[in-house]
Amino acid sequence: LKILTKKIKFEAIILGDGNQKKNIKNTIYKYNLKDNIKIISFKNNPYPYIKRSDILILSSLHEGLPNVLIESAALKTFIVSSNCETGPKEILLNGKAGALFKVGDYRQLANKIIYYKNNKQRRQKMIQLGFKNIDRFDYFRNLNEYYNKIKYYLS
Repeated sequence: LKILTKKIKFEAIILGDGNQKKNIKNTIYKYNLKDNIKIISFKNNPYPYIKRSDILILSSLHEGLPNVLIESAALKTFIVSSNCETGPKEILLNGKAGALFKVGDYRQLANKIIYYKNNKQRRQKMIQLGFKNIDRFDYFRNLNEYYNKIKYYLS
C-alpha cells in the first residue's frame, strides 16, 4: 500500500461485509490509509460504484465464475485481477482485456495499478477489447448452444 501512496493519488472503496472486514479496517488504520480507503457495507446494486471507478480490483485467492469481472467489462471499467484458477484469465483474454497479477503478489498488483493509472490510452484499448468480447457470456446465447447440443445428442 505504501508503494501506491508514494506513486499516485488514489481513493479506494471496498464494498461488502465479509468476515475479514475487521482485519481490513485494522490494516487501514495501521498504515494510516483512512483518507485513501473507505469501506462501504454490502450494496444490492454495486453498479454505480463500479461505473464511477477508474479500476476494479479483484484480489481473490479462488474464484468460480467471477461475475464482477463480466459486469465490470460491461460497464467499461478497467480491471486488474489476480490470476486465480477458473475465471479471470479466461474473462480477461489472457491479460489482453484487463491486467492479471500473480495470486498474493501485492507488489505486482501495486505496480499494475500504477502503470495503468498512468497509461490511460492503453487502459482504454483493453477496456474496449473486454467490452467487445463479453457476448461470450450472454446467458441466452449459451443456453441456446447447450440446448442445441443436447437436442443433437437426443435425436
